[in-house]
Parts: sequence; structure tokens; C-alpha cells
Amino acid sequence: MINNKKKQIMEMGESLQNDHSGKYRLTLRDRVISLRQETEVKLKDEKDQGKVKCLEAMMRALMIADRILDKLFVCAPHEMNDQSRALE
Repeated sequence: MINNKKKQIMEMGESLQNDHSGKYRLTLRDRVISLRQETEVKLKDEKDQGKVKCLEAMMRALMIADRILDKLFVCAPHEMNDQSRALE
């Protein structure tokens, strides 16, 4: 299982390096935004304190992922046009 996860991470890294049009980064960022919205809804509806803490941790992780992907967009503007940058 660890080898499978390592392989997936390696493939993601290669995809990011070879993403000259920004399509892969845009897809990742759109998915992160979608997950954040879903998590926000779940967080508002959840009553169990244990699950609330898990959802809050997930929100923090998604915010960090969103910032990282945003940084990737800003660091390589020459590889993408203005339209490929995702906006919330």
C-alpha cells in the first residue's frame, strides 16, 4: 500500500512538472475548492464533537492545499495564460 501511495505521489509530481498549460493545476485547485465547500456544509450540519474536530482538521488541510496550489499558479505565470488561474 505504501508503494502504491508513493507511486501516486511521484506521478502527481511528474504531472505538475509537465503541466505547461496549467490544466492539471487548475483541475487540482477546482477539486480542492469543491472539497472545501462540501466540508463547510458538513461542518455546519454536524453535531458530534469528535466528527467536528475531524472536519475542522480537514478544512485546515484543504486551506493549506489551496494555498500551495495558488502559490504554484503565481510562481509560474509564464507557463499559463490569465484564464487558467482559478478564481473562487
